[in-house]
Amino acid sequence: MAMNAEDEIDAILRAIENSMRRDILRMLVEGRRYALQMARELRTSQQAVMKHLDMLESGNLVRIAGEERSSRGAPRKMYEISKSFSLFVDFAPGIFDIKEYSLDDVDTQDILEEFSGMDYGEILRKIEDEIKKVELRRIKLLKLKEEIISEMLTLNENR
Repeated sequence: MAMNAEDEIDAILRAIENSMRRDILRMLVEGRRYALQMARELRTSQQAVMKHLDMLESGNLVRIAGEERSSRGAPRKMYEISKSFSLFVDFAPGIFDIKEYSLDDVDTQDILEEFSGMDYGEILRKIEDEIKKVELRRIKLLKLKEEIISEMLTLNENR
């Protein structure tokens, strides 16, 4: 049974509430890893990492990406991130909203030519600059929305 949007957001929030799970996700966004490898990097037990990987799997954030053969023993399960998304949480007087936006099926062809002739480093710097501008505008708009809602609530209370 497919999860609805609210259930998916709940699963994501449960999965990322723990700092070790966030550390595991930071590792996995860099590429596939196996549990013992992550345990060594995190200086914890493989069992602890497996417990957190199970939680991340149940939140649909990671998946098993096959096995890696080892000369030292049994094949190791490799893990990778299972989806790409952006999550916004807006919380202020009069505002409570949580939205998840999938990045998996987004077409970027319409903005690709803005970056023609640039090397990857230049492209990434320009993208980061653009994201910062958009985020600042978003924050200003949210603050304005909060002020307007607050003013409307005050007017309603005075009636």
